[in-house]
Amino acid sequence: MIHPLPLAWAILLLQPQPPCTLTLEPREVRPGDSTLLTWTCPQVPLVRLEPGGMVLPGKHQVTLRPAYTTTYRIFDARLGGQELGQTEVRVIPGLALGEPARICTFDASTRAVLPGEPVVLKWECAGSAKVRLEPGGLELDGKSEVTVTPLESTRYTITANNAAGGQSRTVEVSVLGRVTAALPTASATVCTFEASRTVVKPGEQVDLKWLCQGNAKVRLEPGGLELDGQSSIAVVPERTTVYTLSVSNLLGGSSRSLEVRVEAPRRVLTEKDLLDPEEALKPLDRMDLPEALHRGETLREAAPEGSWTLRLVVSGRALGLKQVARAAGSRGADILILPYLRKDGFRLWQACFGVYASRALAARAWAKAPETLRSTFKDAFPQRLH
Repeated sequence: MIHPLPLAWAILLLQPQPPCTLTLEPREVRPGDSTLLTWTCPQVPLVRLEPGGMVLPGKHQVTLRPAYTTTYRIFDARLGGQELGQTEVRVIPGLALGEPARICTFDASTRAVLPGEPVVLKWECAGSAKVRLEPGGLELDGKSEVTVTPLESTRYTITANNAAGGQSRTVEVSVLGRVTAALPTASATVCTFEASRTVVKPGEQVDLKWLCQGNAKVRLEPGGLELDGQSSIAVVPERTTVYTLSVSNLLGGSSRSLEVRVEAPRRVLTEKDLLDPEEALKPLDRMDLPEALHRGETLREAAPEGSWTLRLVVSGRALGLKQVARAAGSRGADILILPYLRKDGFRLWQACFGVYASRALAARAWAKAPETLRSTFKDAFPQRLH
């Protein structure tokens, strides 16, 4: 006889376990409020968080401040990795107000210092609160601390607010003595923000790096991640993306943006394409320059030794490819796009018409070339192909 309890346990063990566990707290927020996303993926060392394409550890947590209802998805960070889990945070403007924000404690590590010496301000608030610290206008969490270096006696004020209300408290820090020289101040507006690469192929990784002076908090979009003012993160953008870094500290704030462009996979013509003149002609006006050069060099390599061609134009602009294709019309399959290196080392490209056994045959072919081609490139002249 099989006991029911062990059988139930056996069935439970045989069920496939989820590759990741995700928790979101809270799952519903008002606009501007933050939520904590935590995940554990035992079998995956690195994951990709979307939206944003952030590459993060398989066991991690991030603070998010979504502007609208958002579904966050976790993927295996490897190329073509599968989705491991998802969760949704709902942003509800009409969410119940709850308890008004209330300041429980607000204190300074010392009330008297010499000019420029550090003071730690620390506070804790009840209720889901956002705290604004003055002077400076810095917005911080309801339970946090910050280090200040006053140059003169200063009254610091924190104001805690949420949708249901709030209150303020102050702390005075006395600065002893006089300032003999102006001390430098660090503003979060002085930041560097750069990417390891700005042009990538789909699935390639980009490292975003930033360095902000001062005690700064950083918000990175897309994704709404809150990070340190001196840090870096890896992203794998699926499409061309503009990343924006917003930063603030006691002295103010600013934002910087950079674009990472994701190029579509490049189609390079093969010898099979060149066997069919229609296939060779069809993409010419849609090729980029490397593709056109590959096609031209393949045709040149296949030409007999001692062949001649007609050089139409030498140009440095890829837009000229479309001009050549339009002018050639039905004879587009006879166009060769070849590299051209000037004596000063400057790289260009040249468009050539046809492959001929001799200079005389090349000249005769030009007389019979399409009128649009001859009227567009009047200065065509024969030259050796190799």
